[in-house]
Amino acid sequence: MKNIILILVGIFIIIIENSIVNYIDIFDISLNMSIVYITIISLFVKRNEGALIGLVLGILKDALIGKFIGVNALVFFVIGYVYGILEDKIFKHNVTTILILTFFSSLFESLINCILLKSLFASEKILFSLIKGVVFIPTLNMLFALVIYKVLIDFVKKIDNI
Repeated sequence: MKNIILILVGIFIIIIENSIVNYIDIFDISLNMSIVYITIISLFVKRNEGALIGLVLGILKDALIGKFIGVNALVFFVIGYVYGILEDKIFKHNVTTILILTFFSSLFESLINCILLKSLFASEKILFSLIKGVVFIPTLNMLFALVIYKVLIDFVKKIDNI
């Protein structure tokens, strides 16, 4: 039941992200709420659950807006699995840990997108895309994680009892 609730919340986040947030650009950069969501919830579920939730939400995001089916599914699956492994090995209630892991998740997603998508469909210069993906996108996602982490952690703890 917990996984279904987490997937439904993830679907809601993807819908909000794609219908509202993607149209709010900050220096031609858009917030990736789903990466932050997968990063935080994966720390509070087992690795198989994090991987499954990441895979389902990644496939859904690919189906809705992806240029290639499978890119977001792969990224979300890997993040869910790896951070699910770290679930009991790190202090996940520390905001610094959440911010660092969000930075690495965003960096991983940006690099995969830059390598796979920008090299094939380069509409902007590769160096600019790389700088944007390595510095600006992870920083923006970290700021969002800073704002939302406490609410999301409390939510995951509450549904953990279901």
